[in-house]
Amino acid sequence: MKLLSFSIFFLFAFVYNSTALQIHTPPTTTTELNLERNVQGSIKIINDTKEDLRIHTGKGIVKLNHRGGSTSVSCDSGRKISLSDGSKATKLLFKIDNSMCGETIKLSDYI
Repeated sequence: MKLLSFSIFFLFAFVYNSTALQIHTPPTTTTELNLERNVQGSIKIINDTKEDLRIHTGKGIVKLNHRGGSTSVSCDSGRKISLSDGSKATKLLFKIDNSMCGETIKLSDYI
């Protein structure tokens, strides 16, 4: 009888623990919320002009060589992409929106 009650106790303990682990908790921090929102991917930016350009991606400055230099940035809606003088952003080229996610952007369309 003790063995049967002992087995039942372990069975209930196992079932309780396995169901408790499957509970989904919603994200609680801003970082977790942003990770769920920005799963769309990235945007490829290509310099298809005839001159070398420096662009400010919102997180840093990238030099793109003429006729094909490229970079990729995460698809964060509202992120500003600007020309740069090498130390700061100078002229706003465009703001990223959700329709651009996964696309290739040619700089000649914005200069």
